[in-house]
This record gives sequence, structure tokens and C-alpha cells, in this order.
Amino acid sequence: MKKNLKSKWLLLLPLAMGAFGVTACSDDYDPWELLKTEVTSTIPQSYSEKVAWNGGTFTINVKTNGSWNIEVPKWLSVDKSEGNGDATIEATVERAWRAGERTGEIKLNTAGSESSNVAGTRSDKINFTQEGLENALKITDCSTDLTKESIFDNDRGYYYTQYGYSIKYTIDNPLTDDEVNNIIRNAYIRIYKSTRYLKNDCTTIYLKKADLTPGTHVLKDDKWYNEYRTEYNYLQINKVEIIIFTAYGEKHLY
Repeated sequence: MKKNLKSKWLLLLPLAMGAFGVTACSDDYDPWELLKTEVTSTIPQSYSEKVAWNGGTFTINVKTNGSWNIEVPKWLSVDKSEGNGDATIEATVERAWRAGERTGEIKLNTAGSESSNVAGTRSDKINFTQEGLENALKITDCSTDLTKESIFDNDRGYYYTQYGYSIKYTIDNPLTDDEVNNIIRNAYIRIYKSTRYLKNDCTTIYLKKADLTPGTHVLKDDKWYNEYRTEYNYLQINKVEIIIFTAYGEKHLY
């Protein structure tokens, strides 16, 4: 390295000057410095934070005294892929195209150079996750009404209580029909009810694909459940879930 050569030359310099009568001159060697690199980004990088299913634009900030180049997934584009010194890079994540999360890696490679008297190389990585396309579906409102009617059973000779339900929900669905058909294997509603003898019993209602179209939908069944022990007449809906099933498992919309 230049600094080592410089030190040896300085030790021999008095002898050389004495032997050949050379006059001393100024030393114009520049000191070497180590490569410094710092990279940050506005892309969500924690376990609980993910890039949204519809992508977005983010920044990658590079601080370095060397040259750099960047490697990214095919579904992420950058406005510059190499440079020298500090830089702000605009990164755009594409819209997801399938169900299930996908992970990406951004790799920044930096290096010093002899011309700039910077020594060293370094690689830094940013890992992130993007939501799957199923996250585009959102339930914005949901309500449940329970009805009951006292009915006389002629065969048995006494009254029983007949319960019904009405579930109203509003769905936000920006996906195309093809996307829905490709990512959703099934969809259903779960109603959890309790009676005097049943605790958190579950009824599953399978949905048609039409029930996932944008807008408000109502599901009704006036003859859902019969309670024959009228002296213990009691039924309560504890919880309603709206779920889609993809190749990557269940996704709770509500």
C-alpha cells in the first residue's frame, strides 16, 4: 500500500540525499481511508409490517465514500442501480399477482478504489415481505340479527322456538373475476352460538363467489335452529367470522 511504501521511503531518504546530493522535495501522497457504508429504507422491514398487496413506492438511502451497485427482485424496480458516493434511490414494488406472502431481498454492494484512496468492500441486505393478493378483500361493515318465533308442533302437541338469523356485510373487492377464481378455493361464514346445552357451537355457511363481489350482501335463514325445551329457551350468537380459503391457508376477512 502507498502508506507502507511511504514509511520505508522516508527511512531511506536521508541516506539517498547524502549519497547523491539530492535536495528534499514535498511528499504529495494522500492518506488512505477505510470504506464506510450505511443503508436505510422506508420499505417496511419488521415482522409485523409488510408491503401492501398493491405495492408502492419507497426510498433507499445510501451513504458511502465508495462506489456501489444494487441487486433487487424482478418485481421491484429502482431508478438507479449503481453510482458513487451518497445517493437516494426510488424503489417501486409491483402489485402482487397471487395469494400468499412473498419475500424480497435488496442487496447493496459497496467498494473502495485506488483512485479515491478508499480501501475495502462491503455488502448490506434489506429483507422485506409483501402481502398476498387475498389481502385486497376487506369487510368494511358486518351486522347480525337474530329472530325467533313460537311454533306449535301438532305431532308432539307442544310449542317450540324457531330461531333465524340475518347477516349483512359490505365487502370491498378491487380484484377481477379471474383473480378471485385463481386465488380463492372456497369462502364461508362461521356462526358461533350458545344455548343452555351447547357452548360456542359452530354453524358453517358456504358462500357462492357472487357473495364476494363488491357491495352489500344479506344472508338469511328463518329456520336456522329449533329449541324444543321452551322452559330453557335461550340462544345467543357469540361471534361471526367471514373467511376465505386459498392455497396458502385461511384468511379471516372479519
